[in-house]
Amino acid sequence: MARISKNPEVRKAEIMDASLELFANKGFEDTAVSDIVKKIGVAQGTFYYYFKTKEEIMIALIDRFMVEHEEYIKTIDEDLHMSPAEKVNAILFVKPFHQKVSDFLHHENNAWIHQKFLVKKINEMTPYLSRILAEGTKEGYFKVEHAQETAEFLLTAVNFMLDPGIFELKDSKLEEKKNVVKNIVNNLVIKD
Repeated sequence: MARISKNPEVRKAEIMDASLELFANKGFEDTAVSDIVKKIGVAQGTFYYYFKTKEEIMIALIDRFMVEHEEYIKTIDEDLHMSPAEKVNAILFVKPFHQKVSDFLHHENNAWIHQKFLVKKINEMTPYLSRILAEGTKEGYFKVEHAQETAEFLLTAVNFMLDPGIFELKDSKLEEKKNVVKNIVNNLVIKD
């Protein structure tokens, strides 16, 4: 069979996409490098050309999710038509990534990866949210004494309590909890 040569970035993305699918279906621990290369029809050496270990590809996947996530957060942050409270709520309730990412993170064998992802996500979002809270306070929109800590607590609560991989909430209960968080944010707003 003739070897198919691809652009290195295309090949790397192909390996990452196959890994994501396998990690979501089988779990990280139960997926072997041989499974990944078999799925895309390349030699095992091709995998090792791009990634030294399976752990390295998992980190690359999380980093890829974070880049996409941060780009979306930046669009919220830079939206001139949104009030500070709308920005806070949009950041807190950012839509999940692709279904495969959700499946990957919520697979029972990937709990430690899910934890690392949540920590990274909260750390990534905190500067944006704390700056919005601080600027909103400076402009007289919010009354927040500790913007960074408030951001950290809100992000941790939302990302942990409302995560379907951690708590299995019925849709009605999930909406109820989201409304409570929105009320907390509304209580930060200075009323005229």
